[in-house]
Amino acid sequence: MYAVLARLSVVLFFALFALNCGVFRTMLSADYRAAVNQSPDERVELYWIGHATTLVRIYDRWILTDPIWSDYVGPLKRYVAPSMPIESLPFVDFTLISHTHLDHLDRPSLQRMPGSRHILAPRGGVGYIPPERFAFVHGVSPGDVVADEDLRVVVVPAQHFGGRYLIDNLWDGEPYQGYIVQYRDVTLYFAGDTGYNPRIFRELGEKYEIDIALIPVGPSGGPAWLRRNFGREVHVDPYEAITAFQETRARWMIPIHHSTFFRRGGAEMEMIQDAIQKSRLTDRILLLGVGESVAFNLDAGEIKRSYSQEARRDANSGAP
Repeated sequence: MYAVLARLSVVLFFALFALNCGVFRTMLSADYRAAVNQSPDERVELYWIGHATTLVRIYDRWILTDPIWSDYVGPLKRYVAPSMPIESLPFVDFTLISHTHLDHLDRPSLQRMPGSRHILAPRGGVGYIPPERFAFVHGVSPGDVVADEDLRVVVVPAQHFGGRYLIDNLWDGEPYQGYIVQYRDVTLYFAGDTGYNPRIFRELGEKYEIDIALIPVGPSGGPAWLRRNFGREVHVDPYEAITAFQETRARWMIPIHHSTFFRRGGAEMEMIQDAIQKSRLTDRILLLGVGESVAFNLDAGEIKRSYSQEARRDANSGAP
């Protein structure tokens, strides 16, 4: 009974955030329009599409995380548009689904994708995936490994909660996880959605030499008492996210899961920027605008941030 009440409290947490996110407001343009670089000169490039959706190129292979291009997830309206048309995606080698919530496993977006060789999702989420869009559909759990030649994806734990349609939380088990992607000499960590669990992050830091960590930092702009009592078990705030980053011993962190379905700017962005500043890791934590991309020269330890074209803001939107 306690577990059910705790999870219902989490639902209340999300509902209160939804009321604060401008459901009836005009959707804003992305900060930048992203376009895939046709002449890459670095081994690794990453494009932030918005929320937990990132497109990553490692050498000649493409990875896509939690693809969502829909305007709505249930009653919640997207606040900032995707930075890239879904039709312009390259054919993806691996699509990684972190968990079954509607803003991470979005069936309409999966149906519109140009295609992907592999898609990995929690075992309880495989039924929501349109199999005709993917050559191989893998239902996986932490500890599983899926390989394609020398590209290797390891499923790792996360601390979150289930319930795609609320009531199914009673039987859907633990449909949430993260991923380690290893290809040649590059290691990428996609945390998915997670609360703070030092054991998980420290074990990852001990086991893998992570180059880039994609770690969520939101939602984190609500009342402090609400985050403290109902949110911390399932989401890291920006300060905890940076602690997690340090525990993974990754070289760079890219904050995700912010400024897309909840109001960009405001208290959440102030908290994110404050956490980065206090960490004194400003050269290693790359806070991107929606649509911004970053290329990594791993040997030299250098990064190059760029964007294709500045997007037009809606003058009547009241954007911060």
